[in-house]
Amino acid sequence: MTSSTPINKKTLMHAALAALSAGLILWIVRQEVNLLLMLGVFNLVWIVKWCKSMPDSTIKDPVKYVTFNNGQIQFGSTSIPAHKVTRVALETTNEHCYFSLPYNPTSPGNPPGFVFPARKAAEFKRYLQTELGDIHFIH
Repeated sequence: MTSSTPINKKTLMHAALAALSAGLILWIVRQEVNLLLMLGVFNLVWIVKWCKSMPDSTIKDPVKYVTFNNGQIQFGSTSIPAHKVTRVALETTNEHCYFSLPYNPTSPGNPPGFVFPARKAAEFKRYLQTELGDIHFIH
């Protein structure tokens, strides 16, 4: 569903320098410097950078994203025989709708799915009913 950009060497160097700088400052002011604190600073910088590098994984238009071709339901890199899809999970919050096929995992413990804007949920549900016929929605 999501793909993240790997952290490059420059980013890791910045994080390591931040951790070392924090350790140096603490040493100068005569505070105890411990490895756990330095690792905490390093991880904090790394996590912030990692979160900023993640792309927006929200699908703008689920009707265009999910296609039905040659008896297959296709979205992203997922392709499943449409006749095997009997249950669809749609969970709507204020802003997002979460779509998944919990009974059709493509790998163990990893059902295919994606997130899209909640305002598109009714349209997408009608689209699935039209294409899949008698389908059970799990809410």
